[in-house]
Amino acid sequence: MRQISLLYLVCVFSLLKAQTLPANVTYTYSELISNYEALASAHAEAKLVEIGKSDVGKPIHLLIISKEGIEKPEDLKDNSRSVVFINNGIHPGEACGINASFELAQEILKNKETNQELFENTVLLIIPVYNVGGMLNRGSFSRANQNGPKEYGFRGNAKNLDLNRDFIKCDSKNAKTFNRVFTSWNPDIFIDTHTTNGSDHQYTLTIIASQKDKLNPIIGEFMNEKMLPGVYTSLKQKGVETTPYVYSIHNSPDSGIMGFLETPRYSSGYAALFNCFSFITEAHVYKPFQERVNHTKVFLESMIHFAIKNNSDIKEARKRANEYSLKQSTFSLNWTLDTSVYSKIDFKGYEVINRKSEVTGQEMRFYDTQKPYNKSIKNYNTYKAIISVTKPKFYVFSQAYDEVINRLEWNKIDYQTILSDTIMQVEAYYIEDYKSPKSPYEAHFLHSAIQVRKETQKIQFFKGDVLVASNQKNIYYLMHVMEPQSVDGFFAWNFFDGVLQQKEWFSDYAFEPIAEQMLKEDKDLAKEFRIKKENDSEFRTNNFAQLYYIYKRSRYFEKSAYRFPIYRIEIK
Repeated sequence: MRQISLLYLVCVFSLLKAQTLPANVTYTYSELISNYEALASAHAEAKLVEIGKSDVGKPIHLLIISKEGIEKPEDLKDNSRSVVFINNGIHPGEACGINASFELAQEILKNKETNQELFENTVLLIIPVYNVGGMLNRGSFSRANQNGPKEYGFRGNAKNLDLNRDFIKCDSKNAKTFNRVFTSWNPDIFIDTHTTNGSDHQYTLTIIASQKDKLNPIIGEFMNEKMLPGVYTSLKQKGVETTPYVYSIHNSPDSGIMGFLETPRYSSGYAALFNCFSFITEAHVYKPFQERVNHTKVFLESMIHFAIKNNSDIKEARKRANEYSLKQSTFSLNWTLDTSVYSKIDFKGYEVINRKSEVTGQEMRFYDTQKPYNKSIKNYNTYKAIISVTKPKFYVFSQAYDEVINRLEWNKIDYQTILSDTIMQVEAYYIEDYKSPKSPYEAHFLHSAIQVRKETQKIQFFKGDVLVASNQKNIYYLMHVMEPQSVDGFFAWNFFDGVLQQKEWFSDYAFEPIAEQMLKEDKDLAKEFRIKKENDSEFRTNNFAQLYYIYKRSRYFEKSAYRFPIYRIEIK
């Protein structure tokens, strides 16, 4: 009689527990984690680990599938394998990837014998749900017109933050966890799963590939010439037709679509800072839920299959990209769409009609799903840099900015602290102008259109202040967060707003004699002052404005006002 071990019974029970859900249903948080726990306990190649806390207090999990059953990145002794990282549920109402990733993990582990090539060439990482707080906030009506599932989570997290805007600023515990985990594993391929609305079309799945013109050129070339064509071909062979994310340049796809510029606040834009091949799947909200799940799963399978077949090429491309980054002297920090450049793509859409709304009485645009079309449309996917800077030898800043220090550490940026009080000659930026919204955006008044000027100054630094060399691996991240004009840098996200407020002022009656003496002694200042009064009637009649004009040019005006507190050091 055959003896049945306790381990065997546990595995059988676990597999029975980990069942795929019926159509049009997605998991609750507890169901999802229980299923992953059951799956991991049944297979030595899978480990489910807690990687950190979410804002709601419950843990964020990571499933690791590897031939050795490793639990942390330092256990990965064989660096020749591609690491594929899949993130789900950043917006838990967009649950396609949540279901698809669990089904994918089940199938891989259930069919280990036929997936030996996967285990030999890849390590697979899956976050079951990233926005735990949003998944726990379950309902049926937050995503209007979504075609299933019956219940789902909410977009905002426990702090009502959109976590897909938080990868640089890290207001959430979720993002702090993600920064540490992502840079520790250093994945080769990153995929974030989503569901989108907007325009209507025939595709169930569209894809955002990290925008090519902001990438390291070696990564951009490999992704566009080899990876994307290979994955699109694989999808088509499996009966899944897809297209680039449908982001209309005007009112409808007929007018052309444009590449989505996912800057580093977004998951794929953040991942791309580390020369990682980065993608977002966008299943279409109006298609049936199970169809969206299936198409998302096919994309994940196709990307993993590409990683298996092209493992050495992927590793080599990233190696060369990292070498290129270290030699690179100029870095772009913001971009704009070049509408003079486009390609033509075949597109399967629906005819657009304009008719009077029965609700508003006004003419509105609608899509007639009874009139599908297949036509060639323009695809605008070329961006040009509008802000670029050269890298310094070092950045230096005060230890007072511990929030900056923390983020550098989470992102594996090496730095040293100054050993004694010292004066250094540095390049200092002054903020000349910027724009901010009237209402907060993701808990910040995000600055834009930032204008700066530079001055060379001698600045006092103190023991414990921070010195960061630019000659290091994660230079794209470093340059993007440290430069004030960067679209998603720390200045844009209000880390340094304290410098935007002048601290010392003057009494007009007391400063007036000093101003008079300055005009007598400085003929150039007197000339500028006279021209300003002649040409500006408001200035001419405002005593304080005139005195302040002179005060700002006096030795009494504080040099620290509007001075960006991260300084650049050049060693000639």
